[in-house]
Amino acid sequence: MNLRSYQEELKKLIFYRDDEPASSALWKDGIPARLNVYRNNTRSNWADALNSDFALTRKQFTEAEWETLSRRYFIRHPAAHWELNQSMAPFPKFLSFQKVKPYIKELADYEWHDLKIFIDRQAVQKGSGVTNPTAVIRVYQHQIFFWAESGAAPDSPPAQKPEVLAFWRDSRNTSHILEADPLMILAMEHFRKPGARIEDLEPLRAQLLPDSTVPLESVIQTLKEKELILL
Repeated sequence: MNLRSYQEELKKLIFYRDDEPASSALWKDGIPARLNVYRNNTRSNWADALNSDFALTRKQFTEAEWETLSRRYFIRHPAAHWELNQSMAPFPKFLSFQKVKPYIKELADYEWHDLKIFIDRQAVQKGSGVTNPTAVIRVYQHQIFFWAESGAAPDSPPAQKPEVLAFWRDSRNTSHILEADPLMILAMEHFRKPGARIEDLEPLRAQLLPDSTVPLESVIQTLKEKELILL
């Protein structure tokens, strides 16, 4: 058996599956008990990462429900990245197709983006002239932010009211979340293009947000101070 075949056989034995293999081409006398050490270690590491990355989402389920959900996730999405947190990236999308309450699906998305901007490897450099490369805008149909900040109590679900949040990491490697308004989003999208100019933003605002009366200078200054725009 060549190395590739050997690796694939071990994956079949160690990774989660709907039906656990009862035999293997590697051992004629049956799968040895010592393999459980590797299986349990691998699966425990995955479970620990999922539990840590989605701690608030986990609170919305009983232990039995979460264990079943986790197993189903790992069967469909076995770890595919050397960094465990990155292997949890498909979880929010996976959860979006499960029969769970909509705000729980949004909570998982919230927790993932809170982590994603922290582990994002892009450098945040002041004066680069563009929008912070780690910045992400997410739209939710529930008031997720304050619910999550208060611990996301399962018996006190968030109000069903649209919420738009910006997630980003600053040059000091500190993560932030802020409610975003239309003018703020417009400015961020404008400066995602290298060479974008402040003077081109006012006519764009007049066209897309004709009812906006907030001084553009104050918005730009706030975005600069928060390092959402790196001017």
